[in-house]
Amino acid sequence: MKQTTSKAVFTAIISTSALQCGAQIQAHPDDTDGTHALQELAETTVVARRADQAPDATTSSLYTLDSEDLKAIGVKDLTAALDLSPATLTSGGGQSGTVKAVRFRGLRGEDTQFRIDGIRFSGSQGSLAIFAGNTSLTGISKIELLQGPQSTLYGGGSAGGVVNLTTQRGYADMGSTTSVEAGSFNSLSIGHSDGGTLNDLSYYFASNFSTTDNDTYGDNSEANGFDNDSVRYESVIRLDYNLRSDLSIGFTTRSNDSNTETPQGNIVDSEFTLSTLFVDYQVNDKLKSKLTFNYLLENTEFGGSFPFDVDYDQFGISSENSFQYSGKGQLNFGAEYENQDYTNSASFNPVNRKDHYLAVYANHAYELRNLTFDAGVRYEDYQSFGSHTSWNTGILYHLNDKKTQLRANLGTGFNTPTLIELFSPGGTAGNPDLDPETSLGWDVGITHAITANHHASVTYFDTEIEDAITFTSDYSTYTNVAGKSNASGITASFDGDITSKINYALNYTWLDRSIAGQPEQQVNAQITFQPTEKAQFGIGVQYLDNRSFGGNPLEDAFIVRVFGSYKITDSIKLHARVENLTDTEYSHVDFTSAFGPDDSPASRLGVFAGVTIDW
Repeated sequence: MKQTTSKAVFTAIISTSALQCGAQIQAHPDDTDGTHALQELAETTVVARRADQAPDATTSSLYTLDSEDLKAIGVKDLTAALDLSPATLTSGGGQSGTVKAVRFRGLRGEDTQFRIDGIRFSGSQGSLAIFAGNTSLTGISKIELLQGPQSTLYGGGSAGGVVNLTTQRGYADMGSTTSVEAGSFNSLSIGHSDGGTLNDLSYYFASNFSTTDNDTYGDNSEANGFDNDSVRYESVIRLDYNLRSDLSIGFTTRSNDSNTETPQGNIVDSEFTLSTLFVDYQVNDKLKSKLTFNYLLENTEFGGSFPFDVDYDQFGISSENSFQYSGKGQLNFGAEYENQDYTNSASFNPVNRKDHYLAVYANHAYELRNLTFDAGVRYEDYQSFGSHTSWNTGILYHLNDKKTQLRANLGTGFNTPTLIELFSPGGTAGNPDLDPETSLGWDVGITHAITANHHASVTYFDTEIEDAITFTSDYSTYTNVAGKSNASGITASFDGDITSKINYALNYTWLDRSIAGQPEQQVNAQITFQPTEKAQFGIGVQYLDNRSFGGNPLEDAFIVRVFGSYKITDSIKLHARVENLTDTEYSHVDFTSAFGPDDSPASRLGVFAGVTIDW
């Protein structure tokens, strides 16, 4: 069934779960300038089955965030965008450029797998948290969040779900865009992009430079001779060429160079480059194949009391195939190979480690009237840890002329220790005797269109991890937790139009159980006004309940942000935002112990303004 394009749901806070199963909603007549922030899925999505599929056949919880719509409400960075999604929380350093973990459904950062253009950029090399904390929306067209157990399709590190970033593709009449923003803490951001087509070639280029002093509260602002600055430069290239109607090739490359100082005396200087070369081939009217080669190169220098360097190389090949053998049945299958090379230069514990793995997977989907059924299996063989088989199954049922959808999923998972957990030379020391983790996760949910303009969704989820890897009580090394570690809870979301110019959005997450001291309750809400075609403004709030990241109790926090923009002409737009309007003093994590303070305060009140010019 063909999905009509929906209006974007005005906010980057609300879940698209109310829309994810294909509710038929007409486009908003005033939505002509891309000001909406969380968008219903397009006619097809790839991430849910690693092949094209209609979004109303997705059994998992799937949310899509459009990059341009997020920027329209003043959201500039990846973690800021993810924070607005249901059952999602970023934790770690509170300042720009500091390391951050992305947690789904009360689980840990290592249970969420990141992929860029379908290529795994995960925790195997240990620097995913650095990447997450230093990535803006530069060159990203959309962010897809697939929550729940996903190990069957994506392998280790996806017990909680997958975040997939898609690089923007050039299109005809795309043109150039330049954006400048400045504000509190001596912050400055300058970005430029250009894209278009030349016959059968489409191209896109983007770059961004940003710097900030990251000033915050008390001694955390300027202490121990470290000024808390953060500087980063990002660049993106994508090229696509149609050799013929059924065959195309493409190339992407994304690089990031960042330097961050912290009041605790740490300096992190990191750079990475991820490149892909891919071929898409429509073999016939039933079979479609994609072959991708990828190369990831990283170098991170850790300063402070025990400086050392980490180098990581990753080469991979993946084959993804979709066989639409009937109008109702689809078989997706493929294989992946990765070769990893990890080196650190620590004088007291140098490490040089190579590893590789091979995986094959298959997933079968079948639609029967109002029922969609998914089932898949994956076999993985690791050089260091042997082989493992994961499986997953899910169902989706439509009723009330697709105004209501019921869904359920059940799946297992497998996760090997990261190379940092095995061989880290500094801070928390590596433990080469760690065992892999296994997991079992499930969820049930209901989505309902209350009216044509108001939608609601509720999901219950539960995940258990056996032999979970964590710190020892004194943080000296890593260890396996005996028995099972559990996370479970409920997420609910609501969104709609009060009028044609006023939209609201709300999502609420309650964690009955969580791993690593996450807040029991979390609320995100936003309301946006568009009084004229040229102007829009809005307010967003976030509430974080009491929590104990890092082992120490953290008080609850209520954070407010406001934003607005005005189009002077069709090509020039002014924009402004105020973050942490109430100047709430809070921290994301606190490892303070007898050895001294080690908390990570969030950014204080900040005011930012800028201009975007389309050429």
